[in-house]
Amino acid sequence: MGRKIELGMTWAGLVWVILFFIGMVPLANWIPLPSPSDTAAEVQAMYVDHTNSIRAGLALIFTGTIGYILFSAAIASQCRRIKGAPTALRYAQVGSIGACTLLIIVPIIIWFTAAYRPEVRSAESIQLLNDLGWIMFIVGFVPFVAWVWTVGLAILSDEDADPLFPRWAGYLCMLLGTLQIPPILLVFFQTGPFAWNGLFSWWIPATDFFTFFLVMLVLTLRAIRRTPAAAPEAPQAVPELAGAGAGTGR
Repeated sequence: MGRKIELGMTWAGLVWVILFFIGMVPLANWIPLPSPSDTAAEVQAMYVDHTNSIRAGLALIFTGTIGYILFSAAIASQCRRIKGAPTALRYAQVGSIGACTLLIIVPIIIWFTAAYRPEVRSAESIQLLNDLGWIMFIVGFVPFVAWVWTVGLAILSDEDADPLFPRWAGYLCMLLGTLQIPPILLVFFQTGPFAWNGLFSWWIPATDFFTFFLVMLVLTLRAIRRTPAAAPEAPQAVPELAGAGAGTGR
């Protein structure tokens, strides 16, 4: 039963990815991302003209984040099985997963607020909420980098002759985590490759993020299927009655 639950938790990650793209592309129509150089009036018009589709897309992503949490926990559970992986890496993974989740749901709540009554708020207020949500969502790489690096270090720590995860996955995690750092520069730019919708702040990190998800989905499923099946319990011997021998000799 435990193996089936962990397999289900792992597949929940794919559900989140699917819901994320449905919410972002056909519903909110936020890929390509809204530009940080848009005027306050343009930002307000976006929320006024597409209020319900933005709400629906965000609601889908928000609810689907349950799958993100379950998937992340499944990876952490498998890392616990790695022979030689320091216990501190598990604690770092759990803490990072919690922080990552907050940096997904809090920006969504901020966008919910922007889309709640955009027709009566000032354009500047809507722009402020929009900016806050996107900056938090894009630049919040710190816990994700910590999570991916600790997964990579756990994989590279495996002392087993037949490691649970292939070693190349550990090196890939270290690379993917590093590629998440350039968005820190988005606070200096409203246009160009370092703006929040640019190549180095959005397109490369987003590709990197979902590459990690899909690679770890496959490898975690494989690791779970390698879990030894629980051995059936041996039948317990029926204890002899204390007076059985004495009774038969009467």
